[in-house]
Amino acid sequence: MPEFERLPSRIRETVRAHLDNAEQVQMCALGRSNLLYPDFVIITSSRVLVLDERPIGMLGVSYINVRCDLPFSRITSLKLSRNLTHRIFGQATIEMKVNGDTYLLCNISHNEAQRALALISPQLDMR
Repeated sequence: MPEFERLPSRIRETVRAHLDNAEQVQMCALGRSNLLYPDFVIITSSRVLVLDERPIGMLGVSYINVRCDLPFSRITSLKLSRNLTHRIFGQATIEMKVNGDTYLLCNISHNEAQRALALISPQLDMR
C-alpha cells in the first residue's frame, strides 16, 4: 500500500510488529491531537491502531507510543462528528465506543474519516 510506505520507518516497524500474519493495512491517516506530534491512524482488516512519536526529554531521542490497538470486535458503536472548527478546516472526529468508553480519533481529514467509517462499519454490521 503506497500510503503505508510513506509513513516514518519506525512507525511502519511498530505496525508490522502488531499485525497478525493474515492482517493487511487498508488505510493510513494523520490525526492531530498535538500540533507538533501527529497521530498515525492505521486501519487494518481487523483493527484500528493509533500511534504517535513522543520525545524523551531534551535528548533528541523519541519513542513510538501505541495509543490505541482496538479490534473491530470490541467496537460497539461508531460515529463521525464535526464542529464549526472542523467544518472550517475540512476535518472531523471519529468516536468509537467500547463498553462505555469512548475513543476519539481527532482532527482527521473529513474525506479520510468518511473512508475510515466505510471500512469499519461493514465489520460491525457483520456481527
